Amino acid sequence: MRTLSLFLSLSLFLAACTSPNPTASPTVARTAAANTPVVQQTASTASAATHTAAAPAATAEPSATPAPAAAELGYVAGASPTAGVLDALQAAAKNLGWTVQSAPGGAQALTTLAQGGAQVVVVDGADLDAATRAAAGAFPKTYFIDVGQAGAGDPLPNLLTLGAGPTRQDQLGFMDGVVAGYATQAKVLTAVGYTTDATGLKYRNGFLHGVRLSCSRCRVDFVDVTDLNDGAAAAEKARLNASLSSDVVFAAAGAASAAALQAAAGQGAWVLGADADIYLSVFGGGTAAGADKVLASAYFDPGAAVAAALKAFKAGKPWTGPRPFSAATGALILAPYHVSTDVLSDLDRSDALVVIGQLADGSLDTGIDLTTGNEQ
Repeated sequence: MRTLSLFLSLSLFLAACTSPNPTASPTVARTAAANTPVVQQTASTASAATHTAAAPAATAEPSATPAPAAAELGYVAGASPTAGVLDALQAAAKNLGWTVQSAPGGAQALTTLAQGGAQVVVVDGADLDAATRAAAGAFPKTYFIDVGQAGAGDPLPNLLTLGAGPTRQDQLGFMDGVVAGYATQAKVLTAVGYTTDATGLKYRNGFLHGVRLSCSRCRVDFVDVTDLNDGAAAAEKARLNASLSSDVVFAAAGAASAAALQAAAGQGAWVLGADADIYLSVFGGGTAAGADKVLASAYFDPGAAVAAALKAFKAGKPWTGPRPFSAATGALILAPYHVSTDVLSDLDRSDALVVIGQLADGSLDTGIDLTTGNEQ
């Protein structure tokens, strides 16, 4: 009996030594921030894993369209390139970490750049309209941005035409009107313009609606000229209104605008213009008489629109089709102010930028019909 008991004890001891270690169940914890379950392995679990045959590593499938580290941008200039576009393109590319390669003008340059791997080709010139459309059709993986072209024909998914479509002079007049309404003390303003076509009406009525936004109680007196080259007549009427009632005068009347603005400034009125920075174009960058009376200028910058289009492309939301220069395309610019905060406060300036943003995102409309220029 004693021998049997000893034999049983020895058997139990050998069985305990040869049985595998128990595997502890993984414990679950939760992160404090997201309360997300996180599996925590114990040391015994990791030890057991070393005795398990490793599964073969998964082979990653190659991406169909691998994204390069830097996008190559091509630039082709036509016979009459737009001032400032190449400079704006180079600055935007530098900010985005891209490079720019220029090529001699002509249809062959578009092909050369696309075949060379350019992801984006900017074409600057109305004379390259047909060549750009042909290249966009031939190279569907290349994104083409053309500036100053007609944008005729069916839209292509890889072609953006900046500066095409209904022009937005209404926005230029509108923004000048907003600033004018902030600045006026007399609450009476003058707009020198013309009503002979839709373009003139867009400037004129856009200004009126801008004033209504910033100064609902203000009155706008109109001086409508019929000869856009008759600066003398425009100047006399602008001078008269500035001397009698208006402390702010806006002019968008072609060549006659400069004379009207100079005459109004000579009478002490604040002046505003469109299509260019009148501080530079009319008042010599501060050297001409009346430069100290320049209140604001609204104009479109094609280079700024190209830069905005590149940002949209990098964000994976490329613009396509014909798009006019406008607030929505980032082209609407208010020239630097040359007046003190006594005339335009910091709040006025900030609010003007807010209005541009609202025009850009579509939450604000000028209320002008883009076909006729009339008030809606």
